[in-house]
Amino acid sequence: MGNIKSAWELAHEKADKLGELSQEEKRKQMEERCSQIGKTLADKYLERENTRYLETELKKYNGQDKESIAHATLERLTDAIDFRYAKALEKIKDGILLVSKNSAKDIVNQVEELFREYQEAEEGKRQEIEKAGKEILHQMRISGTAIGKINIQANAQWQKDLEQTSQPFEEKLRSLKQELLSI
Repeated sequence: MGNIKSAWELAHEKADKLGELSQEEKRKQMEERCSQIGKTLADKYLERENTRYLETELKKYNGQDKESIAHATLERLTDAIDFRYAKALEKIKDGILLVSKNSAKDIVNQVEELFREYQEAEEGKRQEIEKAGKEILHQMRISGTAIGKINIQANAQWQKDLEQTSQPFEEKLRSLKQELLSI
């Protein structure tokens, strides 16, 4: 009768046949691992109240691993910058400055300024739309306390106007994000 081998022995024999990983395969595995760690660190940092979390976690790594993880963290934090989540900008900014060792300070300042300009432009457009909406209601002889706040989402044209207002800001933000990633 033949020899019966365990599943472990069969797997071990197959692994021996495959041989060692090439340098390129090892490098890719390391990059994938560091990328995953960096993205997870960034996500946890954004969820937590502790602003020192990112700094503490990055200290656990050394050399090339630390650089790769820091870059992946920077990518994830940069990706999180969004006009819809302006309240998160301060925390994202602090994380980016920590990971980039303040080399991104000028770009981050430009992003902050862009957010201020966007908020001003959006508020101006909202006021313009609300004024136009109230004028329409006034023409229909609806006025006074019968008018509450104008619902901008109720009219497709108003939504389109708001989107057109944000488009140049979105393009500039994409450009600044690319600059951040090239650090």
